[in-house]
Amino acid sequence: MPPPAQTRRRTSAAATREKVLAAARELFVTAKYDDVKAADIANAAGVAHGLVFHHFGSKQGLYQEVLCQIGSEVLDLHVSDPDVPLGRRIRQSHAAHLAYLVEHRDLAMNLVLRTPGAEAEPYDDIRDRGHRALAANLGLDFDSPAVRLAVRLYTTAADQLARDHLAEDHALGEDVIVEMLMSVLAGALRAARVADPGLRVESVLQELESR
Repeated sequence: MPPPAQTRRRTSAAATREKVLAAARELFVTAKYDDVKAADIANAAGVAHGLVFHHFGSKQGLYQEVLCQIGSEVLDLHVSDPDVPLGRRIRQSHAAHLAYLVEHRDLAMNLVLRTPGAEAEPYDDIRDRGHRALAANLGLDFDSPAVRLAVRLYTTAADQLARDHLAEDHALGEDVIVEMLMSVLAGALRAARVADPGLRVESVLQELESR
């Protein structure tokens, strides 16, 4: 068992890291990446400038950590319970995801839904975790090229639909947006079948139509 002093240091370091992460998240939500300085983050967190680099290596590393934290929060919203019928499961996932974006509009527009630059490259990994989770929910193999392309096609279109929904001040009801997302997903799966005629998606499409 570590000595009490060592335990206190670890606890203090973990608390400092969380303060820096929370401060960075708030700043990146309201300002562009290039406009946020490490000193701004340190000041907002109430810590020494050097601690930003000590815990995250660089501003880019911290930005990536913020994106991955948010990505994990979004992934946790998705419903994967096999006892819930597939159509209802995917609709519930869409509704929860959309509600999160609406509740955190600035975060959605400035981080989740923006086209990431090179500074956000590792975020692709967590996006692909979401892609794999969706494919698994549908009972499809994400490692199949046709499925992989179709799922990525769907999420790109879904992000654009969400951006427009937020930018246009919810011109359409959220229930309508969810059904549009279901239609886009079905279309992407049909596109996958064009790429791979042997891909069996008929039963999945039928289940998606069922509420």
